[in-house]
Amino acid sequence: MLGDFRGIAVTELFCGLDFGTTNSSVALSDGRRVEVLPLDPANDNPRSLPSLLYISSDGERLVGRTAANTFIERNVDREVILKRVDLGVSIEGYVASEPDKSESYRPPEDEAAAEAVRAHATVEVNSPGRLFQSLKTYLRNRSFDGTEVFDRHYQIEELVAYILAPMKRAVDQRAGRPVEKAVFGRPVRFSNRDEENVLAEDRLRRAALIAGFKDITFFYEPVAACVEYAVSADRIQRLMVVDIGGGTCDVCIMETGASHSQAARLAESRILSVSGVPVAGDAIDRELIRARVFPCLGSRSRYGPSKLPMPQFIYSSICDWQNLYKLNTEETINWLIAAESSSTQPEAIRGLRTLIQRNYGYPLVRKVEQAKKMLSTEWRAPIELHHADAMHISVEVERSEFTDIIAPLLDDMRRSILEGEQAAGVRPEDIDCVLTTGGTCLIPAVRRMLVQRYGEDKLLHRDTFTSVASGLAVVAQYS
Repeated sequence: MLGDFRGIAVTELFCGLDFGTTNSSVALSDGRRVEVLPLDPANDNPRSLPSLLYISSDGERLVGRTAANTFIERNVDREVILKRVDLGVSIEGYVASEPDKSESYRPPEDEAAAEAVRAHATVEVNSPGRLFQSLKTYLRNRSFDGTEVFDRHYQIEELVAYILAPMKRAVDQRAGRPVEKAVFGRPVRFSNRDEENVLAEDRLRRAALIAGFKDITFFYEPVAACVEYAVSADRIQRLMVVDIGGGTCDVCIMETGASHSQAARLAESRILSVSGVPVAGDAIDRELIRARVFPCLGSRSRYGPSKLPMPQFIYSSICDWQNLYKLNTEETINWLIAAESSSTQPEAIRGLRTLIQRNYGYPLVRKVEQAKKMLSTEWRAPIELHHADAMHISVEVERSEFTDIIAPLLDDMRRSILEGEQAAGVRPEDIDCVLTTGGTCLIPAVRRMLVQRYGEDKLLHRDTFTSVASGLAVVAQYS
């Protein structure tokens, strides 16, 4: 634990901040000890802040577990009212007909006639607020630079800054003065495209500046997890960190030093390789929804006299639950009612309609996430979500089935690990210790993949949500 810095002559404090796709954490170091700060008393782990933001219709901004609870309380099971509004923009177009070919025809100087089409949009007019999650994954998306929330435009940097702000306040309060310098974690790859990697880091830097930090350095998250372990290592060893959270799978291989002092151990350590892919927990949730939940909502049913398949774009919108309300139009709902009457699974289609109309997208995603976590300790887990007599989602997922569902994603993770080995020029037997961090590493199939390659005795689990922040605070001492 750190001492109380108020009124004490401490030369400098060092801050490490891990802004995660699902959870975020922050740590402070005085050069001797590291403390991960409490951020969210409403969360199961107060030192981990769920990376969630809720903006209400009156401008109130809530972050973390409170944001999720407030969204569910105010939004679920309410009537959604949509309205077609004029955006106040005229889009010019030019039209022309077949020219008159008679001898008396005298064309005007400008043959084309200009017409203006008014731009409209369908918006929800009675929403009490919007919830944002996984904002880190949107940093790389050039087409998403912001969004309209209750007639105000928010840049993505502003949205991220709102989540960083309580972390900055916690740091300042613990230090007893403003802390302006910080080392921020970043994945090895935000994206498989170089230009998107640059864009994501630039946006995260701007968000940090908005939140109040002034001197910002970026450092690879898996390397920070290596550092967190290396400062206490007592011998030379080859260390691998596998960091799999909500958005990315990152790997670092490091050769640690063995000197008595922390600074000397780190100076002697060598990073042999880093690798990563933008595939992790969120993608696993989506695959589980597609495989087990979609069929409960009629994705395999047929409708109409010709027994046509259900349009799959409707189901894809369930995974993007934040925009699910856009399907709640009179046209779509009437179409679903008609499809239900001629469907081979009318009850399932009724459940789909209820999910859309009653705004149950986020509760569904949470139920799936809970089932995923439960499968880390149990052999089977239920996914249950009901609404009166209109919606009944009730499935049980076995661990072996879950492993089959996520097999393609496990292959992507395995390739990232092999890439790290190849870049470092090492074989499995050359690795002395494998550290795992990030919630997705708790999945038995992920652990089994690592055990099969490196052996049970080499695996060591670090703090799931805070080891990266601790390592970043150590790195901050030398940056």
